[in-house]
Amino acid sequence: MSTTLEDRVILVLREQAGDYGADGCEAMGSVAIPAIAGGYGFWERLAERTGVLSRRWRKVYARQQKMTSDMFEALARLFPLYAFWLATGVTDAVNGHVAPLTAQTFPERLHTDSMESTAYFRASIELADRLFREGRVNMENESERLYAAERTRPLAHWHDSPLADAAYRLAGTQEYANLQDLWRRRETERLARCRSIAGEAHGGEGARDEAAMAASRTPVLGVDARTVHQDVWDLFYVPVGRKTDGRR
Repeated sequence: MSTTLEDRVILVLREQAGDYGADGCEAMGSVAIPAIAGGYGFWERLAERTGVLSRRWRKVYARQQKMTSDMFEALARLFPLYAFWLATGVTDAVNGHVAPLTAQTFPERLHTDSMESTAYFRASIELADRLFREGRVNMENESERLYAAERTRPLAHWHDSPLADAAYRLAGTQEYANLQDLWRRRETERLARCRSIAGEAHGGEGARDEAAMAASRTPVLGVDARTVHQDVWDLFYVPVGRKTDGRR
């Protein structure tokens, strides 16, 4: 075990609470949600967006209570780009699963988020919620909720859950068509992302070496000397002086 769920949640909250100052939302790019990020009233806005009382978030942040399943689900749904990292402690940056800027990651180190992936995640969550609403599932009844979600295999073949009919109705809506369009845009962005990671979009290995040499000649106040040789698009850690084969 590297970090605990509580550690990772605190790192998300630390990022979103505005550790980057008044312009934190701008500094974090598309990661932050302007409606809640930073400043006075952050905990109350977080409570409003998640449906979890602000005092519970404060207690988790102060390590006065353990993370609960409803809090984890709420945070993962609010920040789906962090959901995989929250659950596992590792990232899958090529596919849009990153960690907050406040988190040290390994074996991947890339923090750059994907706006297209995040949009796709959020649209998928909304459609999944809509499936249960339009399937008229009683969400307060545990047995009914599980029955609606479970596929079965009575004989040789799998049978979809009772929600299959509602799923096909939703598949004919404009929202579902929009989701597929988001997926195509995400895949197009993913190809560009892979090119950036491979060094094809920012000059490759030579450009990175020149940038590292320039930085060593003209040190910038506050720069971490241990990582100055790394490019912002490096997916993996590159030891100083080691050439790569393009698969960062």
